[in-house]
Amino acid sequence: MAVFPTSPEYGYPVVFTPVWNTLKSGYENGSEQRRQKWLYPKYDITIRFNALTEADAKTIYEFYMARNGSYESFYFFDPYAFNHVGLYVGTGDGVEDIFDIPGKSTSVYTHYENGDVVTSGFSVLTGGGDGEADRIDYTTAPPAGTIITIDFTGYLRAKVRFKDDAMDRNNFTTNLFRYGLELKGL
Repeated sequence: MAVFPTSPEYGYPVVFTPVWNTLKSGYENGSEQRRQKWLYPKYDITIRFNALTEADAKTIYEFYMARNGSYESFYFFDPYAFNHVGLYVGTGDGVEDIFDIPGKSTSVYTHYENGDVVTSGFSVLTGGGDGEADRIDYTTAPPAGTIITIDFTGYLRAKVRFKDDAMDRNNFTTNLFRYGLELKGL
């Protein structure tokens, strides 16, 4: 899968907004019931640029055109390393023994299977995953249905698409400066 260009350099801040899906039902007595529909957040992202050359703007616009607007998804890596907690890695199928971590240049790991900490039977590989993500390599494939999550310090990888489908070249460049480029989490 494609990765959003890392050049030109993004302006600060790059805004990562975690999006959850909660079903809320209100009752006549004023109370409410909530049901979590997603176990893990998706991330909407807004990128702003402080300065761009004509060539930089062209690179970003060509990336937008190559994705066919909002049609094709791609990865975006947070340019700032943070601590990330409870991120979904994958679900075991009893066969697959290598899983991409949703980040790169990761360190300080806590790895979980079905919510329980796992300390052995795997190694972490630097890079090599989709979009150069780091990977977990198991000595034995996790059983079918095993939910794999991880905590780490590093650069978060988010699967996104462009929010808008119709942006002419002039408005595209203007948006990069004024409002930012909006990416929708998947």
